[in-house]
Amino acid sequence: MNTPNHSAEKTVSILWIKALLQGAELQGIAAEPLLQAAGISRELLNTAYARVSLAQTLRMWRAAEDYCPAEDFGLLMGELVKPAHFQLFALTLMHSPDLGAAFEKSVRYTRLLSDGGRYFLQSDATEAAICYEPQADNFSRHQVDAVLVLLRSFASWLACKPVPLLRVELTHAQPENVDNYQRIFAAPLQFDAPRNALVFAPDIMEEPLALGDEKLAAMHEQMLEDQLALLQQPDTAGLVQHFLRNSSDLSVDRDQLAQRLHMSGRTLQRKLQEDQTSFQQLLDAERQRRALILLTTTSQPLTHISEQLGFSESSTFTRAFKRWEGITPLEYRLQHKTASS
Repeated sequence: MNTPNHSAEKTVSILWIKALLQGAELQGIAAEPLLQAAGISRELLNTAYARVSLAQTLRMWRAAEDYCPAEDFGLLMGELVKPAHFQLFALTLMHSPDLGAAFEKSVRYTRLLSDGGRYFLQSDATEAAICYEPQADNFSRHQVDAVLVLLRSFASWLACKPVPLLRVELTHAQPENVDNYQRIFAAPLQFDAPRNALVFAPDIMEEPLALGDEKLAAMHEQMLEDQLALLQQPDTAGLVQHFLRNSSDLSVDRDQLAQRLHMSGRTLQRKLQEDQTSFQQLLDAERQRRALILLTTTSQPLTHISEQLGFSESSTFTRAFKRWEGITPLEYRLQHKTASS
């Protein structure tokens, strides 16, 4: 799903980038200049599980801030980014038993969306705070504002009703006009604070969620756990395996995949050699795995299966399959039918 974390470089999910671009476009900012400023290709936006560097994300923010004259750009961006932009992440939180459990999960899984910020909960008998710490020195106040607005909207979305705040704390200085801050947060504002935080009454965290479902929660959490394990693993071969398994198109070459995984083709080749494999070996293994499934569970013509596996001609697929299994695809299909009848 994600880029490897071999170095200290922080990365951001393409889901977050797409959400930011849509929010910017709704404020009248064209996406293309932002992509160019960040060095992100259009193709990458349509690549499942792709990630970009935090540095690229910060360049996109700076460019968007330059193009948008609105003083409250970050607040407006936070309003335009919705939980639906983050599908599986949002569903997992939605099926939590209460708001506190949902935010505990968000702390665990937020890294799947971005390495750019750290969330944590601080609570005592009088209040419960959701705190946010940027993980880079050059975050702007607009980015912090957007994150806090998004957290606030997540809380109300999860509870299916507006969730009142005791106050909002922001580390940046107070801007000249705070009308939008007051409108959005509807709570006392504290600027130049020691932390960025949304502060709730403690009983709010015990608020039961109307859509809590333990079975669905377990299913969605397992999917996020799989993604988190992949993000944390240092195994490039496993990363490529996962990417290929989740790709609908197996006609990708090494350099294309390397770009989607945020590294050069030579770097990918070197890392795979360190794992004692190669891109072609991993691609062949995935093609073989998928071919066996398609031949035994569908009645698709061999030409269609060949196309799905990324072969230019069905004869090339037949030769490859015979190398893998010792027989042709048609013979394998007939054998399976005979064995199961």
